[in-house]
Amino acid sequence: MKSVSGGRGIPVIAVVGGGPAGVMAAIAALEESKRVIVYNKNPWPGKKISAIPPEEFIISEKISPAKMALQFGEKAKFVNPILKAFTYSDLMSFFKRIGFDIKADLNGHFRANGYPIGDIIDAVRARARELGVEYMKSARITDIVVERKRVSGVVVNGSKRPAAAVILATGSISSPKYGATADGYEIARRLGHNIREIRPAMVDLIPDGRYNQILAGGKYSNIKVTIQIDGKSIYSEISEIKFTQSSISGPAILNHSAEILEKLPNSKVELNLDLLPQMDKEQLNEQFAQALVKRDIVSLGEFLAGQIGEKMTQAIIKFTHIDPTKSLMRISNLERKALILAIKDFHIGIKGAKPFNYARGVKGGIDTDFIDPETGQSKIIKGLYFAGAVMDVLGPWGGYNMQFAFSSGYVAGKAAAAFVE
Repeated sequence: MKSVSGGRGIPVIAVVGGGPAGVMAAIAALEESKRVIVYNKNPWPGKKISAIPPEEFIISEKISPAKMALQFGEKAKFVNPILKAFTYSDLMSFFKRIGFDIKADLNGHFRANGYPIGDIIDAVRARARELGVEYMKSARITDIVVERKRVSGVVVNGSKRPAAAVILATGSISSPKYGATADGYEIARRLGHNIREIRPAMVDLIPDGRYNQILAGGKYSNIKVTIQIDGKSIYSEISEIKFTQSSISGPAILNHSAEILEKLPNSKVELNLDLLPQMDKEQLNEQFAQALVKRDIVSLGEFLAGQIGEKMTQAIIKFTHIDPTKSLMRISNLERKALILAIKDFHIGIKGAKPFNYARGVKGGIDTDFIDPETGQSKIIKGLYFAGAVMDVLGPWGGYNMQFAFSSGYVAGKAAAAFVE
C-alpha cells in the first residue's frame, strides 16, 4: 500500500467538513496526539451554523442519552451508543473548558445564554488550533481514494493527498445558500453506500393566504396544533407557533413538515389551532358570562384581545364576520357559539413549504445500515468514518440534532485515531 502519511511522515486523519461534527471529530482525534487536516469547501468553517437565528440556536437537551435516542424514532437503536459515548453533560463540560458556562433553561434546552454564536464557534475552532489542527479552506473534496477496501487518501481541488483515515462530515444539503452541497452523498454513493432519498425537513409551511397579513409577526407560546391530512388528524401537540408575511413555523410544524410535504399537493392539509387549550368550550363560555357580569369590558374586540391577543382577534373576526365593536351585551347565543368554536378549532389551510434554501434539516442521507454505530466507521470501507447530518439521521426540533452532530463527531474522531495507531 502507498504511504498514507503527510509530509512529516505522520499518518493523516482527513476530516471533510468544518461544521460542529467535523470540528469535534478533529478535536477528538487531536486529543489522541494524531495529525488532523480539516478540509472545508467554504472560505471559513462554520458558515452554515453562523446563520442560525439566535433564538433557534439550541445546543442540546437536558435528557438522558437513552431518552434522547428515543426522540430519533426508528433511528433510536443506531444513535443510542453514539449519544451515550458523548452526552450532553460531556458537551457542556467541553464548552465550560473553553469559556462558556451554558445552563439548561426551564424547558431543558441548552441555549447560548446570550453568548454570541460567532464567539462560540471561534472558541471551538481555537481549541482545535491549540491542539494542532491544520485547516485547508476553500478545499473541495471530490473523491476518497480507496485501495483494497481501505482508505488511502482524498482528492482535494483535483489533487490527491494521502490520508490513513477519512471522516466524512459534510453535513446535509439543507441551506444550500450557505454552501451546502450534495458532495458527501455522492462520494459515499460512489464508494458503494446506499443513499436514502433526500427531502427537505424542518421547514416553514406556507399557508393559503387568508390570514397572512393579519397574523404576520404574531408569536404564540401555548397553542394546541393539530395537523390534518385529508380530514384525518395525524398529530397533535401544545406548541409555540410563529407567523411571518408568508409562512408559519414552530416546533410541531417543523417536526412534521417533511411528512406534510410528502402529501402535498395531492392531499388537503390543514392546521387546526386550539388557541386556548387550557380551557374547554364550557369554561370559555363561562369567561364570556363573567365578562358580562363585570361589565368592565365593553366590546367583543376588547374581550377577545384579552384572551387571544390583537392579531389573532383580527383573524377570528375575519373568520366569523362578527363586528368587533359590538357590545358583549348584544352578542347572540349563536354568535357566541361561533366565536367559541373558532377559538377552539381555528383552521389554516397549507399549500406548500419554503424551498430547500430555508430547510433546517433533511430526511434522508447515507443509509445507516452501512455504518457501525459504535465507531461511525463504514461497514464496507475500512478507515472511512461518518459524522453528523450527512447520515440519514434526523431528530426533532430542539437541541437533539446539534447534540448528535457533536456526539457522532466525537465517536468518529476517537475511532479514527485508534484505527491509525
